[in-house]
Amino acid sequence: MLSDQPLRTITCDNPDCNKSITFDRRQEKETFDDNPWMKSIRLVQTIDQRNLVYCSDVCEITGAKSGVHNLPVPKKIIEAGSAAAVNAAAQAAELAKASDEALKSGNGGPVIVP
Repeated sequence: MLSDQPLRTITCDNPDCNKSITFDRRQEKETFDDNPWMKSIRLVQTIDQRNLVYCSDVCEITGAKSGVHNLPVPKKIIEAGSAAAVNAAAQAAELAKASDEALKSGNGGPVIVP
């Protein structure tokens, strides 16, 4: 997290890291000199304009491995489904499976590619 006001707060976005500092921006040089970890800060901006801050290579790699850099994926779970919706989904799945099996066996008829 990076917050700009008369005071600046820098916090590593790796949840396992405890590095965070708040300082007066007029004393930025002294603060950087007193906190060597601040000289290796990495800023990552995602395609959806999220800004992530890491204090080191290790924290950045941990963030990348966790998937936090990826675009959020919407849930594919139906929150409020009815019996009719469940039956329709099951029927569609059965038809898709039958279609796949027919294509793989070669008995599915001609395949037309537009």
